[in-house]
Amino acid sequence: MPQNRLVKTKPTPKSNLSDPQHQFQERWKKIETLQLNISALEQQQRCLLLRFQQEILPIEHQYLQALYEKTVRLISFAGKKSLGKYDRDALFGWIEHEFDELYHHPFNENIDLEALNKQLLAINKAQDDELPTQGEIDRLRHLLNETYESAQELTDDDLAEMMMDPEKLRATMEQLFQNTPDDFINDDEMHGTENDNAADHSQSAWGGLLKSLEVNKMYKKIATLLHPDREQDPAKKEEKHQLMVQLSKAKKEHDIWTILGMYRLYVDSTFHFSHEAMPAINELLQSRIEVLNFELSQLKSPHSLTGMVWERFGGRTSKTIDNNFRKYSEQLREGIATETEIREDLRSLTVLKKYLGMRRDDWEWL
Repeated sequence: MPQNRLVKTKPTPKSNLSDPQHQFQERWKKIETLQLNISALEQQQRCLLLRFQQEILPIEHQYLQALYEKTVRLISFAGKKSLGKYDRDALFGWIEHEFDELYHHPFNENIDLEALNKQLLAINKAQDDELPTQGEIDRLRHLLNETYESAQELTDDDLAEMMMDPEKLRATMEQLFQNTPDDFINDDEMHGTENDNAADHSQSAWGGLLKSLEVNKMYKKIATLLHPDREQDPAKKEEKHQLMVQLSKAKKEHDIWTILGMYRLYVDSTFHFSHEAMPAINELLQSRIEVLNFELSQLKSPHSLTGMVWERFGGRTSKTIDNNFRKYSEQLREGIATETEIREDLRSLTVLKKYLGMRRDDWEWL
């Protein structure tokens, strides 16, 4: 009876990750994948933003209008003499809370915040015996520092006077605007500058590579193959002419990626570079991967409008996205109903004090 014998098999060769040509192929594939992912995400975000603008943004504006009208109603009680200090402080805290939401909301372009702020300042000025609190001064300082670099020079007394005198506030803000340099930028722009510097460094390195014999050879091979003078067919001749324009522009602008892509498409898909050139090329490919990874992360960042919309409504499937839109729309409509109900209910000091009491209870519970 024959015995079972182990069959000898040839070991599967392990990919040589240290081989420069293999590194090139792997990194090039990674770059192509990242570029496809970025392109796909940008397309998805454009579609999502358009849907947001059509379906959600009008409801956002309705919610903000309802909140604005309720805040105006709250302000109408602030000057009531029969309102005790305890209730007055609670009322002003409520008003400031609502004003902060209106002020920082990303879609408040239809709300007249200046008119609302003037009402608040007028009420503060009417309270001759009550100076602005330190918390109110700190909040104003924070708002001004976000917009005007020179606002850091203002003292607490300056800010208090501004809060009690609308004309002084207007004049000071005009002066701050004049004194703020054009290059005063926010954190998001700083992040963009860091990325630009990295891209510039990579682009500079590619510029040196473009002067090398290796890339000149690539350029000449592409140009020889695509030269329109060698084409008899008028349509193909025009097509090659446009390709040559693209190639010449890439060389002039040090756009190595266009040259590499055209070389792979029209000349040699395997990219057989010289052994001496491969290490530098692979290093620059890795730099390109890092830049693309950063671009992809920035697309998903909520610091931009598209990123913010994507973070709230994006999903892996259409069903998930539809569900996100439905839930948020319902939340907004509930918010509109709540703000409208409170505004319509606030018609007397008795009702106001009831709401203030409930708010104090909520704060104590927290």
